Amino acid sequence: MIQMRRLFALLLLTLCIGLVANAQTYIRSGNTFISSKGERIKAEPTKTKFTWKDSKGREYPVYISSSGSCFVIRVSSKTGKEYKSYLGPEISEQICKELGIKYKANKNDRT
Repeated sequence: MIQMRRLFALLLLTLCIGLVANAQTYIRSGNTFISSKGERIKAEPTKTKFTWKDSKGREYPVYISSSGSCFVIRVSSKTGKEYKSYLGPEISEQICKELGIKYKANKNDRT
């Protein structure tokens, strides 16, 4: 009898967790409600007028994210995949200042 109660409680707990995990959030735009479940609105980075020259002499265009962090897009020599290489808070702050954008420091930034 006790094992049956434990099993029932475990099933009930699992059901409750499943319902909470499936909860949908909505965004209202005028009279339209838009489901935002599983969707992330991601701002595209903006290409700036600046370039970055690495130690090997290669030049890359500098991009800026919505938070003001600056990065270049490099290609891995091993895998051939593109990845973002962030330039650091000092350079990001300087570029944001010149572009008139507010830099939002990341909590992981070293200052």
